Amino acid sequence: MRNKQIAILVAVLALVLVFVATAFAADATKPTVTMKGMPGPPVRNFNPNIKAARRYNIAIVVKSQSIPFWESNLIAAANAGRALGVNVMQYAPTKADNMEEQMRILEDLMTKGLDCVVLAPANSIAARGPVSALVKRGIPVVYDNTLGAGDEYLSFVGVDDFEAGQVIGKAVSDRMGGKGKLLILEGVPGQETSDQRVRGIKDYVSKHFPNVRFKSISAHWQFDEGRKVTEDTLQSWPDLNGIVSVGGSMSEGAAEAVAAAGRQGKIIVGSVNLSAPTMAALKEGKLAFTVLQGVYEQGYWSVAACVQALNGKPVPRTIYTPLKVVIPSEADKYDESPEVLKKR
Repeated sequence: MRNKQIAILVAVLALVLVFVATAFAADATKPTVTMKGMPGPPVRNFNPNIKAARRYNIAIVVKSQSIPFWESNLIAAANAGRALGVNVMQYAPTKADNMEEQMRILEDLMTKGLDCVVLAPANSIAARGPVSALVKRGIPVVYDNTLGAGDEYLSFVGVDDFEAGQVIGKAVSDRMGGKGKLLILEGVPGQETSDQRVRGIKDYVSKHFPNVRFKSISAHWQFDEGRKVTEDTLQSWPDLNGIVSVGGSMSEGAAEAVAAAGRQGKIIVGSVNLSAPTMAALKEGKLAFTVLQGVYEQGYWSVAACVQALNGKPVPRTIYTPLKVVIPSEADKYDESPEVLKKR
């Protein structure tokens, strides 16, 4: 009987050793996922054509689902999921740019068994805590469009926002003839995207167009606020010469106020991105130009960066999408509206 018991114990021990060896072997072949991208200069020609080693679960959390820019961004992320072979789950606060709700979404995602999170933070500083918590759980985070505070993220996919501001500042000042009064419509204060673009505009105009006098006012990315701020500014600055926003639908609202005041064609209005309302405003002569930042690339490349890291491949720390000034005659060629992107 004793010999039989010893034989059983030896057999059980052998099975345990086989299980442990198999587990170690499987773990040895499992890709090591880094939480931070490769240091070095920004990459401007990222190749997103990578197939997932398995069907990863990737969440994308943006600032709003009702603003055309974010609709386009989410369409791109969904297309990336289908093309690269991963599950992409989409989240956004019900009220645009609501950081409290976005933080609750991020806290909830920590229990969802995710492999990676793509995040466009509603507030760059407030996002730091939730991002740190996700990374500590082994979930890498890619910033989409808007860079968050801290350095625990995997990669940032978007434009150099200061550079974008410089491009916007040059485009509007050139068309103003290098002189006059300029209204800058800010997004949400505290968001890196808005803050850096405004800084870039002011810096460029101050250095290169000293005869342009400017002031900046927040319109929180919104059409109605852009219109209201413009109406109020036309009361204090009836000789206004130019208006430009740093994104959202603010310029389109401003263009409506300019048209209602009978100043269309006399005040240069510039926008950012190319949604359906922007397209219509360009074709109607209400906007003089818009600046594209690669909304499709931002959503698509962010998902691809996750996949690349999860496959155990190095990912650039900073991935820049293209900037381009588009005039009315080029609008159809560069249309970024959700309706067009759904057909890709």
